[in-house]
Amino acid sequence: MKTSVMNLVSIFALKIHYFFPLLIITSLSFINQSCKEESSPIEPQKKILTTGTIAKLEAAADKVMMEKQAPGMIAYIAVEGEGELFITRGVGNLTTSEPMNKTNYFRMASVTKTFTTEAALILVDEGKIDLNKTISFYLPEYAIPGRDTITIRMLGNMTSGLIEVLGDSALGASYYGSLGTIKFTPEELIAPLFTSQLQFIPGSQFNYCNSNTILLGLIIKKVTGQALKDVFVEKIFQPLGLIHTFWPETNYLPSPYHHAYTSLLGTINQDVTYWGNSWGNAAGILVSNLADLKIWAKEIAEGNLLSANSKNERYLMGAAGSGYGFGVEMILDLFGHSGGIIGWNSMVFYDKTKKITIITQTNSIDDKPASYAFQQFAKALGY
Repeated sequence: MKTSVMNLVSIFALKIHYFFPLLIITSLSFINQSCKEESSPIEPQKKILTTGTIAKLEAAADKVMMEKQAPGMIAYIAVEGEGELFITRGVGNLTTSEPMNKTNYFRMASVTKTFTTEAALILVDEGKIDLNKTISFYLPEYAIPGRDTITIRMLGNMTSGLIEVLGDSALGASYYGSLGTIKFTPEELIAPLFTSQLQFIPGSQFNYCNSNTILLGLIIKKVTGQALKDVFVEKIFQPLGLIHTFWPETNYLPSPYHHAYTSLLGTINQDVTYWGNSWGNAAGILVSNLADLKIWAKEIAEGNLLSANSKNERYLMGAAGSGYGFGVEMILDLFGHSGGIIGWNSMVFYDKTKKITIITQTNSIDDKPASYAFQQFAKALGY
């Protein structure tokens, strides 16, 4: 392996945090008749997925593949009432040249955070978690800096001030040295916190950090007495009918799946398909496919499993201008999350006003192709 572990710190964090200028222009017409004020008839909403728009989306996909050089991409774009569009480009297996398939399973990486944070809010509704309580209230056994000040709310909205544990050189050496086969427990993942210092006063600013969500996973386990994967099944997967989303117990994926590649380790398009995501844990371990994530994208934005109070918490920015709620990224009217780990890049977003879904997934994280695809598709859709 030619690249040093310290040079891979940028890969450690699972996030792909892309914010870009988006503009929505709307217009309303009013009609005045004589001296009488009357409301004008509501004009039918203009169709979004026109032939022209679809052509732009297809062209955008070609642009992404040409500029970002990812082996393959799959995407799902839908407008409620108008239909859905699946876009595939490239190959899912460089050895066999098998094309990307819309039914393929893949590692969603940090999109996992939306499940962990929603599970936490469901438990808030059940009275098992209090967002105003601190880490020390739930996890007194761990010597975490700021444990008597950092609240559960701060973990969810990324304002805790904790360091990024996935940037720890020892953890990184273990992960990359094992070629991704090592399996970490969440307790092992948070160990770097015990000798660390806070980066800032808790609650004072935003900093995206996987440590927050891994701790939330431990808290969920503590208050329920269940493994986090079982809480997901009971509280989220079963109620929503997510039959293709799961917490992997091995490094393998169910068929069909596409392979994942990277050139960041010194070898061009090194196959990292079976590098497990245990070090992502509650922040990035889940596996899914487009069929389930199109259901989940809508739930992220609408919060139908949550009470009114928890919905408010979900979409309330933790720090002004952060664009981040309680485990949800917000880009104007698009709500969702990005995901990235070595070999995999995903974007899952939904506009609950226009009822638009945009999901992109690439089998490489090099130069963030799925994030770029999301940007290009959003532009083609008029954002």
